[in-house]
Amino acid sequence: MIGGVPLREVLALAPLDGARVVAGATGLDRRVRHVNVMEVPDILPWVEADELLLTTAYPLRDDRAALDELVPGLAGRGLAGLALKPARYIDRIPDEMVAAADRLGFPLIELPPDSSFNDIINSVLTVILNAQAVRLQRTAAIHERFTAIVLGGGGLRQIAEALAESIARPVAIVDAAGVIQTGSTGSEAVGRAGRALSLPGPEDGHDDAHPIGIRAGERALTVQPIRVGSERFGALVLLGDASALGEGDVEAIEYAATVAALRQVQARAVAESDRRFQAICLEELVTGHVDRAVLAERAVAFSWDLSLPRAVVIARIEEIGDRPFAQVAGTADETSARRRLAEAARVALGRNAIIWERSAEVAALAPAGPGEADLRDLGARLLEEARRAVPDGLVGIGVGRSVADPLALAESWIEARRALEIGRWGKGAGGATVYEDLGVDRLLVGLPEADLVEFASSLLAPLVAYDERHRTDLVGTLEVFLETRNAALAARRLFVHYNTLKNRLRLIEELVGSVSTDPGRALGLGVALRVRRLPRG
Repeated sequence: MIGGVPLREVLALAPLDGARVVAGATGLDRRVRHVNVMEVPDILPWVEADELLLTTAYPLRDDRAALDELVPGLAGRGLAGLALKPARYIDRIPDEMVAAADRLGFPLIELPPDSSFNDIINSVLTVILNAQAVRLQRTAAIHERFTAIVLGGGGLRQIAEALAESIARPVAIVDAAGVIQTGSTGSEAVGRAGRALSLPGPEDGHDDAHPIGIRAGERALTVQPIRVGSERFGALVLLGDASALGEGDVEAIEYAATVAALRQVQARAVAESDRRFQAICLEELVTGHVDRAVLAERAVAFSWDLSLPRAVVIARIEEIGDRPFAQVAGTADETSARRRLAEAARVALGRNAIIWERSAEVAALAPAGPGEADLRDLGARLLEEARRAVPDGLVGIGVGRSVADPLALAESWIEARRALEIGRWGKGAGGATVYEDLGVDRLLVGLPEADLVEFASSLLAPLVAYDERHRTDLVGTLEVFLETRNAALAARRLFVHYNTLKNRLRLIEELVGSVSTDPGRALGLGVALRVRRLPRG
């Protein structure tokens, strides 16, 4: 109980000289915060917890049953003890009261006949007030010291050192997973004792607001959770048993946890602001909206090493739990999946990669050699790690070419986006595509879109028009035939009779010319069909 003084200290005061504990000595560590005098027989409604009650038993002198029930009633109300001066009205303390006091651990004190209630009250209140003044001074000093740490820009280590000095115990600060982040001098012992530490919490029946005593191997530890609202940031871990802490120690620990939580919230806010600004700067870089002088300044500010050849890598969340991304956009599922994907990128691409989050994507400037093998390796590593980090989702990956000049990353950005889109079209969702591997598609996406559309339309217009008039699928038939170059295999893929396919091919050649004997026309039609399937924009 915070406040007051132990009853055993009260008994050492001069006005209580000669007082004798006749029963309930096991309760002498109860705290005394108030003093009261019993003047009425129905005293219970008028008493409070932690009071020392003084009485001559005069109100109950003729009611033996009420006197016998007094101790259980006072103990049930949480009083600190009962000091009785029996000589004048009841001769001696009844055996029933003594037995009840021993049974309940409730101190029963016999006062000398000449003791003065006024002297006792004044003396007890004085010592309580003095103790309270000392506590307030210590509390103010604790608050002042920790506040100075925060205002002075100090971090978790300074908080741990200040707390360790205040309570004379080594202090470590761990994260939510129980891993030590920093600590005071001597906190290595806490680390050894708590290397397999599992932090207790409300789910284990513990109150996060106060220190918790736990065992770690052969050692006793005290854990004070660091929490803001429902989110746990970690904990203060102290060497030693929680039961040995004084009330001032508990107050220092709880205040240190509050300050540590505040410091971590501040650090998170700063990191989040820095992360967002970095993302804006990186977007300007990959979209070509920054000059070399500004880029050099930002590289220094954010510790970007742009001397390394880098390639743009884009990883997009295409599905989560069999739902298209559009259905989960803006939800907690999306945020969680994107953060896990960003962490997967850090693991797969290495510490030198520059990574930032976008809406449904994670983008990176990954160190990479110019060879296709290096770029394929980037894509494969990230795809493997993404599947592990986001097992309930499909992630598509596009990799642009490696460039030595950071201002050329805008080109690699366009290539990575094209690789991502074309890879999804060609291989379906959830794969990795390298721009260098696009083949003819790489040539096609580099041409003006209007020229491609005009080229494809001019070659395929007769077939498209015939299909629209007759509700046939000559375009689809031609596409399968050009992919297989085998009429029998094409018929099986289209689930039609061989003769049906031959009739369709004859009609196609009447409309656009020979595709079986003219390689140039077949190539042109094949490219036109490919252009129809390429993603736009």
